[in-house]
Amino acid sequence: MARLRQNKPSTGKKILLVDDQKDYALTTAAIIEREGHTVVIALSGEEALEILHKEHFDLLLLDYFMPGGITGEDVVKKIRAFNPYVQVILQTGYSGEYPPREMLKRLEIQGYHDKADGPDKLLMWVDVGLKSAFMVNMLNKSRQGLQFILDITPELHKIQPLEDLLQGILLQISGLLGIVNAFMAILPVNSEDEKKSRLSEGFIAILEEETNLVIRAKTGKFVEQATIINSTHSTDFKVEMNAIHDVLHNRQIEISKQSTIIPLVIGEQSMGIIYLEQEILINDDIELLQIFANQAAVAILNARLYEMATIDVLTKVYVRRFFDKCLMRELRTLFRTQSPLTIILLDMDGLKKLNDTAGHNAGDKALRTIGRVLRKAIRNTDFIGRFGGDEFVLALPQTTIAQSKVVAERILELLSDKTIRGPNDEIPIRVSLGVVETGIIMTNSLKIPRPITQEYFTKMMNRIIEEADKKLYEAKRKGGNQISYGDTIPWPVFDED
Repeated sequence: MARLRQNKPSTGKKILLVDDQKDYALTTAAIIEREGHTVVIALSGEEALEILHKEHFDLLLLDYFMPGGITGEDVVKKIRAFNPYVQVILQTGYSGEYPPREMLKRLEIQGYHDKADGPDKLLMWVDVGLKSAFMVNMLNKSRQGLQFILDITPELHKIQPLEDLLQGILLQISGLLGIVNAFMAILPVNSEDEKKSRLSEGFIAILEEETNLVIRAKTGKFVEQATIINSTHSTDFKVEMNAIHDVLHNRQIEISKQSTIIPLVIGEQSMGIIYLEQEILINDDIELLQIFANQAAVAILNARLYEMATIDVLTKVYVRRFFDKCLMRELRTLFRTQSPLTIILLDMDGLKKLNDTAGHNAGDKALRTIGRVLRKAIRNTDFIGRFGGDEFVLALPQTTIAQSKVVAERILELLSDKTIRGPNDEIPIRVSLGVVETGIIMTNSLKIPRPITQEYFTKMMNRIIEEADKKLYEAKRKGGNQISYGDTIPWPVFDED
């Protein structure tokens, strides 16, 4: 196999030329490459099949008659068994072998070139074959894209954290089109009224003073940047920012030589944009982007509504009502599997003093820091709730008190260097922890009523929270900033009900 040097800038089209006459193949390849195409030569049908198993080609120029090996017709039949999309032009020096129309129909090929017709006719067939390849590729890409959207839609709409959803959307859409550099920006519902305000941490990117973009979901070169500060004063950046605001206002895709910006729209409301640092020119791709963006916008709205109902805005942990539901579900599972569960009740030391000396904003900052530390300290299977002003509860399923010491001690360690600026100096953030464990009920030795009532599990939940609360205040009485471990809490017996 030989690869010929191109004489013109590449068109991006790749052609496999198969002919057992080397001189003819070299001459023909030179003619085609002057048109800017890439040509690869194979001197037999067997070699061609081997190459086609490894590389993609837009067009196959195939000699019909190759003595000493398989014929061009045999090659076509073998190719169609593993590649239905490559376009084929058969070449022959014996024009009377088969009527061209019969060959085109029988072999599902795109052309039939008589070598005696000369180079102009050959180039005409090359153009025909490449145009056919382009159309087949676009149809196949559209079909794959639509199937991709159908496949990914259930994943978009499953219940998941908003941040995970946003990054997932960006990765999916970047992968769909092979785009390296991209980010997403989502604005509040009342963005027109808040253009110059700092937006919520829950959004992927924040527009500050209409010029500085803080990126939260990103790929490619944007991964290393929190803000696009290096382009703040450049003309291109200002043009791009104006384009982003136009997309938000007009709710239409905008395409330039630098980028493609897709709006995320629910009804008449713009939620944000997907920014792709690439010009998308193919109409089918643009249509797929719009369909995907519509699905993404609905998924983002659902995730935001779910988050509003379940997540505490300040600390980013579960609100108490939702935590209780999760704990009740976990207790039922542990009852059935005869597994332990550890509860850690945590309270900030000195929040009132901090609020009195440094202000309520400082107290909120401390609680936000605690929430961030707790989320960092736990496993994916654990969950956290905010019980009150400065009280948090952690549930660690399938965990004994001995095993929970790693988590409890890690919380104190992560908070050891955390402080809040006070009126005179830095005020340390400190907490007290109370820890208890549920016992393992041997269900096979009991006469268990069916069904087990909700009240039974509510009683167990209240019991373990109360015992953890006792241990928490024991830690506080000892001076705070420490852990107090309790005993194993037995399950209620059924004759108590």
